[in-house]
Amino acid sequence: MKKRIGYIAGGFLVILAIFISFQLNKDSSKLSLEAVLGNSVYNAWEGLNEIIEDSTEEITMESVNEMNENLISVQAYANVIDRIEEEDLLLPIASNLLNIGRDIEENHKKNGKFTDIDKKKYKVIVEETKKVITQIYKVYYVPDSEGKVKLEIQNFKELENINDRLNNYKFEK
Repeated sequence: MKKRIGYIAGGFLVILAIFISFQLNKDSSKLSLEAVLGNSVYNAWEGLNEIIEDSTEEITMESVNEMNENLISVQAYANVIDRIEEEDLLLPIASNLLNIGRDIEENHKKNGKFTDIDKKKYKVIVEETKKVITQIYKVYYVPDSEGKVKLEIQNFKELENINDRLNNYKFEK
């Protein structure tokens, strides 16, 4: 009888150890996920912020090239963010902004100058980028937390609206 109680107690301890180990791994995984998400959100924000800082009133080939390079970086981080959050929010926006930037670049190569439409597209990228930066603070960061990110985001309707606008922009001549 004592042997049987010992086996039951031992089995219970093994199950308890497995459960505790699982919980520790789960907590560790959550912390790792938060670290990757936090790094990616910050780097996406930084890339978008560089677009704003580098933007000029007068469009230049240099400003367009730098903008597109930053958008390629933002696109990579946005992919990570969207995968972790399981929402298609930042990647489509970054892709749309990059497509517009590449159109500007291609039009300049073709025409040898920037057209009025190119200038309008450039302005749209800068303005929409400012809006995305504002939304990153609201959607991905815990308020008053000094940079703690949310693993479960809410209130991302404005990011969806930005993407819809980018999908539906009509750049008329």
